[in-house]
Amino acid sequence: MSTPYILLFGDQTETNFNVRVLFEYSKQSDRLRSYIQRSQESARRAFENAAVPDVKKYAFDSYLGLEERVLAQKVPDVVLRTLLLCFTQLGHLIMRLEKDERVRALWSKQKLLIVASCAGQIPAALAAATQSLDELADAAPDIVATSVRAGLDVDRRTSEYSDDRSESWATAVGVSLEEAQGVVATFNQSKDLSAAKGLYCGATSAWATTIIGPPRLLRELFDSTPFGKARVTPLPINATFHALHAERPDIETIIGKAPKLDKLNLKRGTFLSSESGAIFPPQTARKLLGEALLNMLNRMTDNEKVFGEVRNLTGDQEVCIFPIVAEKVAARLIKVLGEDKAHME
Repeated sequence: MSTPYILLFGDQTETNFNVRVLFEYSKQSDRLRSYIQRSQESARRAFENAAVPDVKKYAFDSYLGLEERVLAQKVPDVVLRTLLLCFTQLGHLIMRLEKDERVRALWSKQKLLIVASCAGQIPAALAAATQSLDELADAAPDIVATSVRAGLDVDRRTSEYSDDRSESWATAVGVSLEEAQGVVATFNQSKDLSAAKGLYCGATSAWATTIIGPPRLLRELFDSTPFGKARVTPLPINATFHALHAERPDIETIIGKAPKLDKLNLKRGTFLSSESGAIFPPQTARKLLGEALLNMLNRMTDNEKVFGEVRNLTGDQEVCIFPIVAEKVAARLIKVLGEDKAHME
């Protein structure tokens, strides 16, 4: 399928959540107002039912307050940030589909190319498996609850390192995946670190590779300047996403019961895997969400493959991008496609 229209979902680096815009629009939208209320209740229940020692630290009165809390932190709590990203992406999607007849028609007819990075794959999976606004809004709170459990899962696994969570656990460096993997392998070997305790490469693109692991190890690696003058950028992420070395997450428990997901299906839509850039085949929303979670938690993100597939699918056509809390990812995609070949609306 070749299409000039892309529905794009951002990742954990996004900071422009615009929660107040959602609350303002909800005054005239019963559907969005209901979504906000139900998603807060579903998040609360997900926290209450989770086996975590200090669940009170996740309490929040409203998503407006949650946004302020996340943005005030240099390296935000991974659980709350994952929740906030999912809530706002689904909320902005509902609002965009209500307000923009053209986008709604393209989406309902499955004529949009859906692209998402890291945690953005969670709400994107629901967008790919629904064709009506009522279906989307009805199932959205279940997806919000799933994002809570996904955040708790990666938080638990990261805590097993027993290292500083107030600093960045992910650093992007302007080198190829092959070069980064070689340096990381040599470093881990020199420190006698197993794959489960050492550094690893969790994401890559045409211009950078992200190395993930405990801050003390990242500092030691980069203090030795193994990449010369390549640009090094610590990211506001304090968790071990895309942990290829880790055991497979309990996807069934993370998704939960959510019977609505068994009745929804990806049919003819074009949704790209953030791991391989491949188009997901037709499947139930539950299975698709499971794949999205594995991409986020257990598989590398390869934006070079994803953006390359976008270029293959769109050809020489000018691409129109509809960003869903995706300004930073959109800028990177436009850089690949060319400013004369892509624009945001």
